[in-house]
Amino acid sequence: MSWLRPHRRRAGTTTGDRGWTADEVHTLEQAVGRAPSVHNTQPWSLVVREHTARLYERPTVALEQHDPEGRDRRLSCGAALTNLFLAVRGIGWEAELNRPTDSEEADLVGRVTGTQRRDPTVLEGQRFRAITRRSSYRRPFHDQGLAHVAREALLAAGSSSGVRARWLSGPDDARNLAELLGYAARVHRKDRHYQRELAMWMTGGSSVGGHASTREDELASEGVPAVGLTTSGTRLPDEQRLAEWIEREAVMVLSTESDARDDHLRTGEAMQLAWLTATSLGLAASVITQPLHLSEVRRGLAERLGLVGEPHILMRFGYPDPVPRQRG
Repeated sequence: MSWLRPHRRRAGTTTGDRGWTADEVHTLEQAVGRAPSVHNTQPWSLVVREHTARLYERPTVALEQHDPEGRDRRLSCGAALTNLFLAVRGIGWEAELNRPTDSEEADLVGRVTGTQRRDPTVLEGQRFRAITRRSSYRRPFHDQGLAHVAREALLAAGSSSGVRARWLSGPDDARNLAELLGYAARVHRKDRHYQRELAMWMTGGSSVGGHASTREDELASEGVPAVGLTTSGTRLPDEQRLAEWIEREAVMVLSTESDARDDHLRTGEAMQLAWLTATSLGLAASVITQPLHLSEVRRGLAERLGLVGEPHILMRFGYPDPVPRQRG
């Protein structure tokens, strides 16, 4: 039954006497563990009893400089909830997703219940299988543009869970984003506390739960992703050059009406659904969140792009360079 690389059961995961089999629970655990998280902190815990899986946020996993408000942590938990839902469908169960109410546990992200046996749809199966292949592509994309049908599929996925998705379009959008990303990169590059924490989280410095943190050689040195996570040694491109790179890429911004915990979680759900959709289409993707931790950047992005509400994340989509050969 297991379709992912075996690993030990994560702490905080329990199984009742009845319900899903051990193999099915193992599949759910693996799917959740494959969700993206900043520096691979995996700030969640999974509790499985009978046919209900509950996902909890672990607020004790904190990055004081990189994620002072817990925005990325909640985005990660939302992504893990999407993986959990797809895994329940992937093992052949009808899945009922319930988000927490005000009266429930404060750290609850959501619960997924298997109500009856039912095979996944073709689309659900594709997204489920994409969980093992999803990765961050932190380099410039190939010049080949996205087909209209692919852009529409990604836009629909990014617009799920009540989230608004919008493509950046044209030189004005590219120039506005370049100015804001350049500003954020300069702020973070000069922040000694931020840079000290970033250096600590590089491989050889720290890890969480036995999971390796970000390696320095994984950080981009050129193109749009180079201004997404900036080290003290990053050579920042001039804004005109950065705008040209942005205009050549397919960049999507995800936003919601407000800026509450639930908005962050739902944005994480939509982000992961779009990411898995891209993976299933043979596309590469990566996300940019660090610049949007600055309130002035979020405010500037909303004003310049005419967004209603609060932007939370930027997603990049494209073909890896070089484009893989098509199999005949």
